[in-house]
Amino acid sequence: MMFCAHVFHMRQRGILQENEWVGWLQWMRNAFRYGSLSKAWKEIGMESRFDPAFLQFVKIELLSPKPPA
Repeated sequence: MMFCAHVFHMRQRGILQENEWVGWLQWMRNAFRYGSLSKAWKEIGMESRFDPAFLQFVKIELLSPKPPA
């Protein structure tokens, strides 16, 4: 989870190029949807360990279901 937050903040600071960000975003979405990160996020109470910007990102981009394209 800390790695996801680190990548998110690198994006905020403009360190990652768009194509790099798109790759990481897809990786994070897959980790939350098909891996155990979503379960850990909810069960362990990870909300208290991260800043509000990352919390909002997780809520909107990683935990909310996306409609099929």
